[in-house]
Amino acid sequence: MELSLFLAQLFGLTMIIFMVSLLLKSDLIDRMINDLRTSAFSMAIAGFVGVMGGLAVILTHNIWEMNWRGLVTFFGWAAVLKGITYIAFPELITGAASKMMSGKCRKVVMVVALLAGCYLTYYGFGLGG
Repeated sequence: MELSLFLAQLFGLTMIIFMVSLLLKSDLIDRMINDLRTSAFSMAIAGFVGVMGGLAVILTHNIWEMNWRGLVTFFGWAAVLKGITYIAFPELITGAASKMMSGKCRKVVMVVALLAGCYLTYYGFGLGG
């Protein structure tokens, strides 16, 4: 299977599963943010996983196109930057997460992520041509 298709399937399905779960159980987000705030270990693990996963993507799939393949690459780079931020500036992550996940903004962020997941899944399974 072509790497781009695999990564689109992986990211797309993961985003769909997580966003649907969080839309159905939105109080979980508040608990996750609070857990991150109080656990340096959780913050370090999240940073490590982000850097490792993101590097795996950008080292194998650094394709910058204005389509779904470029979105896969963008998510790889975003994961690396977010992972570094988790480790180097944890208060920045928890502050941004609190702001983004409060009020109406929470549902907007989750719906946009869900749509991005649907977009990647659609192309990842070859439905987009």
